[in-house]
Amino acid sequence: MPAQGPLIPRRRLGTELRTLREAAGLHLEDAAERLECSISKISRLENGRGVPKARDVRDLLDLYHVADQRLRDRLVRLAGDGRRQAWWQDFSEVVSTNVDMYMSLEAEASKVRGYVTSTIPGLLQTEDYARELFATIYPRAKELNAQRLEMRMRRQQAVAERAEPLQLHMVVDEAALHRRVGSAATMRDQLAHLVEVSQRPNVALRVFPFGLGPDIAGQCTFVVFTFESENDRNAVNIEASLDDRWLEQENEVARYTKIFEELSRRCPDGDGSRALLETMIRQYSHER
Repeated sequence: MPAQGPLIPRRRLGTELRTLREAAGLHLEDAAERLECSISKISRLENGRGVPKARDVRDLLDLYHVADQRLRDRLVRLAGDGRRQAWWQDFSEVVSTNVDMYMSLEAEASKVRGYVTSTIPGLLQTEDYARELFATIYPRAKELNAQRLEMRMRRQQAVAERAEPLQLHMVVDEAALHRRVGSAATMRDQLAHLVEVSQRPNVALRVFPFGLGPDIAGQCTFVVFTFESENDRNAVNIEASLDDRWLEQENEVARYTKIFEELSRRCPDGDGSRALLETMIRQYSHER
């Protein structure tokens, strides 16, 4: 199955269809009336929420008098990509709507910046840490936890195999280093893994120490997804106990980008953050 989900192709297609409609001087109502379909159908296609069909795309391109065959072929291909399922759909029992959207954005983003408060970021978790974490959160879901663990490991592999490395910049609250998941050995190995990955050229890892006082994010775990293409919308995911929040307005994305930059600025640099990790590794080395 493809590495990307259908979300990004749908969004790219929708952006271009909207641009072509506006260039043709048509409103949504005009296009819907000409094609004898509902306004919501065209609106959903333009917003990347509808399931695109090649026939509908061709009809819209005809309506907008698009003669460029290369452009037509590219948009029809996007429609096809927007109907394909990604590899994580193999784990449909544990993939919610939020997880599907998160994975789709992560698979195509050029940069991911995030702040986590209580656990190690998923992309940086060791297998043992992730296993113990799922067992703690879902103590009665042994079979589903096995799927969650396999999906997390495949997710890490998919990111590692990208042609263009994902720029991963994370700020981890010191609380996540103290909050034990599994045994002391599990924590020691997990923190040693953070020291190792933090030295990779595409990874920037900072620890937000207790000594800095309250963080400006209000103990809110969030991730900012950034894309290079102007046809892709940057987005923010805010983790919530009942249901995640998603923000896509430019001012909202800019606000959380600024919050992340301020958090990162206040943290010790890479060497200083690794020193904090090493201190915790020594502490866990004396525990069982």
